[in-house]
Amino acid sequence: MSILIVDDEERDRIWLKNLLTQNLGAVHAGPIYEGHDGLEAVELSQKYKPQLVFLDIKMPQLSGIKAAEQILKQLPETGVIILSNFSDEVYVRQLWKVVPPNGAFGYVLKSASDEQVVEAAKAVLSGDCWVHPGIARVIQRTQNRATSLTPAEYEALICIALGMTDHAIARKLYLTEKAVQSRLKSLYAKLGIPGRSEGHETEFNQRCRAVYLSNRRGLINQSELDDWEAKLSEGAPT
Repeated sequence: MSILIVDDEERDRIWLKNLLTQNLGAVHAGPIYEGHDGLEAVELSQKYKPQLVFLDIKMPQLSGIKAAEQILKQLPETGVIILSNFSDEVYVRQLWKVVPPNGAFGYVLKSASDEQVVEAAKAVLSGDCWVHPGIARVIQRTQNRATSLTPAEYEALICIALGMTDHAIARKLYLTEKAVQSRLKSLYAKLGIPGRSEGHETEFNQRCRAVYLSNRRGLINQSELDDWEAKLSEGAPT
């Protein structure tokens, strides 16, 4: 059984390798391989077929999420642990998309204690999932139908964050403008933005307010927007 650690920071790789070597004991007796970017993560996974892969979320060449997606397509039984400085909801949503329904995964903040990292590794190696307590609230929100965004609502959010008009959104997503406005109305409601006839906060532009609140909540970030802009410019909405 082998483990793969991929992080562009050498000191983080050394720390994690030493931590796992010292604490997994009989649970893990195989080699620990190292890589420094997302592409190498995919290549080394295909070569060594590790049982567990640690991935930094932000790396050169390929992000940890995208590397995980490629690894899991080839090796769906592999356990994946994302190491991140970010508790943003956008990353949790992305991870949820790429992990198989019965897959084992972990999401560990880099502020985690050594004990938490070891606990996460043992859980994923045993086929379970482990999520850092610091983002438990985010997980609950993504699973709450009253506050989590549907794919259609999220798509509408991305489009207005890119500055697109209703007409442009309708054309790109093959919708009517009425359907676009319906998605936006639902989006505003979930973000707690009053309708135009609902009271004193009508001085806010609803579109701008939605982007602001979504950014603050961690629903969107620049990387996600760049990816979507590329997809939409190719005429390929998700």
